[in-house]
Amino acid sequence: MSIGLLAVHNHYDLGTEWCANGYNPAVGGTFESLWAHGAVHTELAAAAALHMSSSSDSDTFNVEIKGLDANWTPQTVTKALAGKTETVVGTTETWIRVFSIRNVSATPAVGDVYVYLDDTVAAGIPQTQAKIQLKMLIGYEKSICGRLSVPADNAGRIVQWGGFVAAAAAAEINLMYRPFGEVAEVLRIMSVYFNGHLVHLVMPIECGAKSDVFLRAKGGGAVSGIICGYIEPE
Repeated sequence: MSIGLLAVHNHYDLGTEWCANGYNPAVGGTFESLWAHGAVHTELAAAAALHMSSSSDSDTFNVEIKGLDANWTPQTVTKALAGKTETVVGTTETWIRVFSIRNVSATPAVGDVYVYLDDTVAAGIPQTQAKIQLKMLIGYEKSICGRLSVPADNAGRIVQWGGFVAAAAAAEINLMYRPFGEVAEVLRIMSVYFNGHLVHLVMPIECGAKSDVFLRAKGGGAVSGIICGYIEPE
């Protein structure tokens, strides 16, 4: 069972809205990241080239990928998929973070689309969980990924966040923050039962340059969440 997500979009131009929504279709009894692939997301430890493919050979449309380059500067690449064939994202670009993939064509996707570190690929699907960075589910036409990072020489400010569960079960949802060079810590905890909450923060939560913000949850059923704020030069 799934639920509707709030209608927000990812923007990574400096000085604009800073938002992400996440969705995990089957959260279990241990913490998982809120993204379409499920389980725990493994962040990139160093800048690297990324690859993409679809689980269907019919998918040859253009996708737009957004993230941060090796210098933690926003970058965007648009490139055509090659069906199940593994293809480099862009040309010579490397990535330290990647946040979104979006279908920018007039053709709906036939398969699931993946963005990942170079890996063994079977029928278009990368085989190593820790190498997968994004997944665009059939019918969504964009990745649903509850994480953000602050570009270099900028500050991030979270102004609201929320969490929602679609099953008749309890879930714990955490807003997590990882300062640059440190381990992730819990900023806020939310307990939800078959519903959700959207929390507006009177005082924005400050996030330093090159830091990460993300959502995780444990419990049962489909869980989604949202982070909203803005970024600006320090």
